[in-house]
Amino acid sequence: MTTPATTLQDELEERRNRLLRLHFELRRLGASVRARKPRHGRWRLRIRGDGWSETVMCAGAEGVYAYVTGHGRLLGTTDEVRHVARLLMWMVARRKR
Repeated sequence: MTTPATTLQDELEERRNRLLRLHFELRRLGASVRARKPRHGRWRLRIRGDGWSETVMCAGAEGVYAYVTGHGRLLGTTDEVRHVARLLMWMVARRKR
């Protein structure tokens, strides 16, 4: 039997892995991106370009995850990493939220 603390740690680790996958894809496309873990434990990516930035987090549970912005915009599922990376590059280049 798994404890709730173990399940929570597994969920946080899965979100972190999926964000790092997006981080890798954005770096491959040439984006200025940084992965950080704030004090409350939720991993975030910050994409920067020309004085503009966008924050991306991984949300979800129980095997269903999606990328969302800091403003709550749903970008896509974690199965669509390349599509989400290109969308983020477009958003930062055009300064769109």
